[in-house]
Amino acid sequence: MKIARTLIAFLLAAGALAQVPGEDRIHAFVRAYNTGNAEQFEAFVQKNYTPEALKRRTPAERRAMYEQIHGAHGKLEIGTIRATGNGLQASMRDERGQELRFRFNIEPAAPHRLAGFGVDVGGGNDEGPQLPPLQLPKGDYAAALDAYIRNLPDFSGVVLVARDGQPQFEKAYGMASRRYEVPNKTTTRFNVGSITKDFTKVAIGQLAQAGKLKLDAPIATYLPDYPNKDVASKITVQQLVDHRSGLGDIFTPRYWERNAAQFRTLKSYIDFFASDPLHFEPGKGQRYSNYGYTVLGAIVEAVSGESYFDYVRKHVFEPAGMSGSGFFAPQEIVRDLAMGHTMRGANGPLSQAAENTNLRAPIPAGGSQSTARDLLAFDRALRAGKLLDAERTRWWYRGEPTGPWVGAGGSPGVNAVIASDKEWTVVVLTNIDPQTGEKFGEALYEALK
Repeated sequence: MKIARTLIAFLLAAGALAQVPGEDRIHAFVRAYNTGNAEQFEAFVQKNYTPEALKRRTPAERRAMYEQIHGAHGKLEIGTIRATGNGLQASMRDERGQELRFRFNIEPAAPHRLAGFGVDVGGGNDEGPQLPPLQLPKGDYAAALDAYIRNLPDFSGVVLVARDGQPQFEKAYGMASRRYEVPNKTTTRFNVGSITKDFTKVAIGQLAQAGKLKLDAPIATYLPDYPNKDVASKITVQQLVDHRSGLGDIFTPRYWERNAAQFRTLKSYIDFFASDPLHFEPGKGQRYSNYGYTVLGAIVEAVSGESYFDYVRKHVFEPAGMSGSGFFAPQEIVRDLAMGHTMRGANGPLSQAAENTNLRAPIPAGGSQSTARDLLAFDRALRAGKLLDAERTRWWYRGEPTGPWVGAGGSPGVNAVIASDKEWTVVVLTNIDPQTGEKFGEALYEALK
């Protein structure tokens, strides 16, 4: 979800010119979403959602979810729209060029209001298989859930469901390494991708809470040697957190052409990317930025006097009780560590050693390793105020910590999601790159509520 572009409504697959009922609301949905203004989006919701959909979440909860999705993806461009069994499916592209698929449930009778929507990250041929409908019996759902997971094609990972912080379902499936025939276990560590950003945001909140940094201060305050002086004087810490800095991505062709050994420190990333032009003036837009979160990691180092990785271990993982989590070097031998498997490998489907996950070192934007139990522990510690005080906890959630939040990460060989509210927590960690893990995790969370 990136830079605003003209919204084009493509013809439906059948070639019909007439609009499917509810299609106009999808275009209005995107227009409201692309404003970047949570109040304008809520005004759209109030006019266009069914009464039942409005009751599912409070305005504050919807705002938190809106800001999280917009912060992750920026603006949207509509591609194709087609009818499905209970509504419409719209393919879209975010500001990074990433493909997304929105599934809109449409009220069957006029006025055809929106009854809900879901988002699948990843599009085209890499999006993974369509999931069958998930319906769980009330009460004892374990057997039905286990059977559902075993019927998912090539599912490989760990699924955890907790209620009020207590695990109710926890099972491992598939292989941690197909090459060496090592099965996944519930204790297996998985690359959690961009969920790492959630740990980085906690670190920034802690340092602000301690009075060691100010969120409205520019980069130059903490990184006076930042190579691009003009940029360093404009961009604030909060803008980095909110993806409003104008900085771009890391995972570009120029980056992949370089030897991984060139990037051994956070400073090496800054030296490589600092001269790149801004995509917009800081604060004037929103664009998902892995580089921006790497700069945040460098600020953590400068302010704390510790390496970013040591800081997160000591001040996030340890107080949260995340004993299985860490940042592991590519060639480090680590017990219970899942290897990434990709559907796009040079050696054919499900080849091991997915480039992003196995050969490149972790950074503050992604690549930490964690277990399902550890992500549950992180969620509970954050909600309980063990990592941040009350003010900074609300800052982290962009609202009250009783509301829902979703953290997700995906890349070749990585697919992870945690979906949580005050009562339910669902964690799905997989070591395969189709978006099955994210799609299934979000569907499971909705089925349990």
